[in-house]
Formats: sequence, C-alpha cells, structure tokens
Amino acid sequence: MLRNGQNQAQLLARSLGQLARGMASSKRVSSKKQDLKPKLPKPPTVEMPMEEPLNANYLSKTLGSSYRVWAAALEKHPELKTLKRKDLLNSYDTLKSLDYSVDDIIAKPMIIYYGATTLANRHSVLQECGFHNVTVQTLAKYVTVVNKPIEVLKSHSYIPFDLKVAERLAGYFKNIKLPVDLRELESETLTLKSLRQSLLNAYLRERLQMDDNDLQKLWRVYTRIRHKSFRAVQDTIELLTKEFHFPIERLRKNSFLLYSEADNVRRILREVPTIDSQDIREIGFRRPKILMSTCDSLKQTLQHVHAFGISEDAVLRCLEVLTLGPDTVLERLRDLQEIEEFQVLGTNPRVLRLVHYQNKARLRLDYLNQLRVRCASLHILSCGSEAFAKFARDGSDRTKGRDIVVYLGNVLGKDVQVLRNLLSRHPNWCHIPLLHVKQCLEYLRSKKFKLSEIFANIHLLLYPIKRIEEKMLLLQSPDAQEDLQLPVTNFDSLSNNEILTLILYLIESEFHFTGDGIWTEQHTHHVENFNNLLPDFPESLNKVYKYGVKPADKMIMERL
Repeated sequence: MLRNGQNQAQLLARSLGQLARGMASSKRVSSKKQDLKPKLPKPPTVEMPMEEPLNANYLSKTLGSSYRVWAAALEKHPELKTLKRKDLLNSYDTLKSLDYSVDDIIAKPMIIYYGATTLANRHSVLQECGFHNVTVQTLAKYVTVVNKPIEVLKSHSYIPFDLKVAERLAGYFKNIKLPVDLRELESETLTLKSLRQSLLNAYLRERLQMDDNDLQKLWRVYTRIRHKSFRAVQDTIELLTKEFHFPIERLRKNSFLLYSEADNVRRILREVPTIDSQDIREIGFRRPKILMSTCDSLKQTLQHVHAFGISEDAVLRCLEVLTLGPDTVLERLRDLQEIEEFQVLGTNPRVLRLVHYQNKARLRLDYLNQLRVRCASLHILSCGSEAFAKFARDGSDRTKGRDIVVYLGNVLGKDVQVLRNLLSRHPNWCHIPLLHVKQCLEYLRSKKFKLSEIFANIHLLLYPIKRIEEKMLLLQSPDAQEDLQLPVTNFDSLSNNEILTLILYLIESEFHFTGDGIWTEQHTHHVENFNNLLPDFPESLNKVYKYGVKPADKMIMERL
C-alpha cells in the first residue's frame, strides 16, 4: 500500500497508462464470451426417508399372525412403535435363524425390541452355560437368569443336574491354559454372571496380559462385555491381532474393541476394503472406534458423503465421522447448507470436521457472534476447548487465512500458495471473514465480471460491497470521468479489468492507501483486547458446556 503523495501520484499515472493501453488494444463489446461460473458443488437433494411408526397392519403382513394379535401387542407394549423397521427385520431374521416362530415372538413381543446382535449373543451365552432348551421366555429374561445361582437354575431344570458348568465354560477357551484352579469355581452357589466373569478374567490375564487395574477398569467402564460369549471374545481378539495387527498393549488400551463383532468386522474387510485407496486395516488401526460401526452404517455414511460432493480424501482427514450414525451424518450434511458460515466451507477438504463437531461448532458460532467476532475459521469452530477459549479471550478477530485461500483456490482454479502470496500484500486481509469474500465474489460475478478479471484485482474481494457499488456508480457519472481525467468518452468504454482497478484505487485513495478501506463503519475501530467486554454466555444455551468440555464421566453401575 502507498502511504505518501509521491507514491499516490505514481499509482495514478500507472493506472491511467494502463487505461490508455487498454483502449488502444481493444474495446469491450457485449458479445465477449464470459468465463464459466465457478464449479462449486450445489447442495444436493438428499431426502431423509420419513418412516411411519410400526403398526399392526405392517407387522401382520411382514412377520405373520393376525392384525388383532399385533394390535393387542402394540397396545400393551407401545414402545414397540418406536422401533425402526430395519432394526425390526434384523431382529426378526435373527430370531428366525434361532428357530423361533412368530407364535413364540407373540408370546413375548418385547423380545423383538432387542437388537439382532444382542439376541444372538445372549442365546450363545446361554448355550455355552449348558442350557439345553433356550425358550423365548428364557431369552427374554436373560439378565434375571444369569444373576441366579447355578443351583437354582439346575433345580428348575434350565441346566442338567450333573453338568459341571465351570469345566464346560473353561473348555471354550482354545489353545490357552487358564491361570485358575477350576476347583475353586465348582461351588454352585455362584451366579452364572460371577462364574463367567472369573473365567473371562483368567483368560484376559493370560491372553492380553491384563493386570488387576486393567480388569477393574474393564468391568467399571465396559460392563456389557461380561455378557458376550466366550467364543465371540476369542474370535474378536484373534481377528484384531492377526488381520489388523493390533499389539496386545493397544488392545488393552482400547478394550472397548472387545465389544466389536468379528463377523461384522469381516464384512467391513470384504465390502469396504479401502477408503480413498487406503487399506481399511490401516484406517481401523488408526481409529479403532470405526470397527464398532456396522458395515451397513459405514457404507451408508460413505454414500451420503459422496452424494454431497465430498471426496473420500476429506473422510481420511476426519475419520471420526465414520463413528457417527448414517442418519446423523445425513442430517448434519443437510444442516451445513442452512448456515452461511458453514456452507461457504463446503469445498474445504476438512469440512467433515464441521459434521463431526457440528453441535459444538454451532454453539461456538453463536457465542462468537455475540462477541461480534466475524472471523470464525473452521479450525476455531472445531478445535479443542482450550484453544477456542484462548481465541475467544484474546479478542483477536482474525484468522490465518487458510479457509480463504482454499475457497478461492477451488473457485478460481489457482494454487493456494499463489493466492496467499497475493493476498498477503494487503496488511489486513486476515481480518476479513470468508463469508464476506464469498459474497463479494458472487456480487462481482453477478455484474458479469470474469474470474480472470477478479483474480487480477483479487484484493477487491476484501472490501465492503457497499463501497464497491458506490465507486461503480461514481465512475458512471460524467463529473467523475472529468475529475479523474480518464482518456475515455464514457464509462462503457472501460474494460472490466480497468473498472475493477479504478474501483480499488478510488476506495483506497480515501484512506491514504493504508488498507483501511476494508473496514465498514461497524468495524472501523478494531478491538485488540476485550477480556473485560465478554458478554455472558447465551442463556438459551446455558445447559450446554461453553467450550465443548465434557462433564466428568459418571460411574457405570456394576450390575444391570
């Protein structure tokens, strides 16, 4: 920027010389071909299917039995109406594979409320314990049954009287010697749950080298693992260590992986072998929680991402999005189009961070708006709590410009480093929000300026649209043409590039070429530090943690 009269004169002479050369070379005609509009992905129309609550008519046609029977079941158990049809069919298929009929299900309608994996696993556990006939009634009362002493279960003929339950259960652990004396576990006053937990402890001590602290944490945080069949636990551990090459130490630190279903993980290996050419094994190793998602969920999530024009490279930049449910991802992708500050980031390769952290990002955006902070970058909206708190307290309404150069790089088809070098010539460019840059670009495009012409005057994107409009009107007045001594007869004789150059010159001439022409009246006095001016957090959001800090984890109950 020029800061003295001599430099101003040089700039004016240079500008007028450029205008003269432009007039000599060619005149602007209305039939000139215009640049193609920037190829930004349009918000796709991806509708979330509206699903009616379950009704007796659907159940009778899909599962069988009569309308009257299912109507009575729904009246007695209204919570069944909240079940998704896909989950219902999965549970029904599982029950059918376990040789349960529709009449069996009608006898205990709530059995179908449980997930398919839960039903299969509980049935397997009861079989491992020696139950020779697992009825629907027994399966429905699974939690009650496993909390009963073995002697009680034998007295009611659930388990054969002469069966040595501890010995039978220990036999399911293959190729490993359990560090436990089975004679200590022969007492039939033990409940099935405590017996199974003792044997599973012994297995985990030997197989994963878990100590007392590891086991205490396991049962405190991941209590449901005690209800997983021994065969399933072994299958999962062998798959993770051999296919994904998880070392024992990593499995101990991510013991939630014991929840994962081996068959589901094998499906993932077959049906989602790579993401953006990267092996799913490497991805699963980097973000183990992804392996907890069902294969169908992963495939559907990737379909939603593709439908919104987001590349798989963006998925690799935010693998956490694969841990969300597909319906949640779809809903949040659609929400991105409703908030201007989010929509403008749609072409950013890290946009999926806004999907994963959308609730936190919305809250932060509202809070920053109250502070009148305009420059909320994607990083600030999705970063850690401490970094955001520091940004909000420092009161520095600026970014590092990454979002701007990435956006303009996509629109203008230019290298981001080239754009950064150009924009960095303006001392205040990082104080301009990306949304304004987008709006200014769209305004100039609506006035039929080409992308190449906008790029040649790229700093104009930083200035208020109102000032650009004023100077454009000013250039059309005869007085302005006379005052500027332009070597043209009228405004229409100027080329687009010359018009943009003159607009930028006229704006900055009022501010002595300091770069302060970018400030609007509302933002003339930039607040460098406003620690004492922070408003109270919005009352409507006071139940949500201000900076996304999670509350202390509650102790999970030991018993179900």
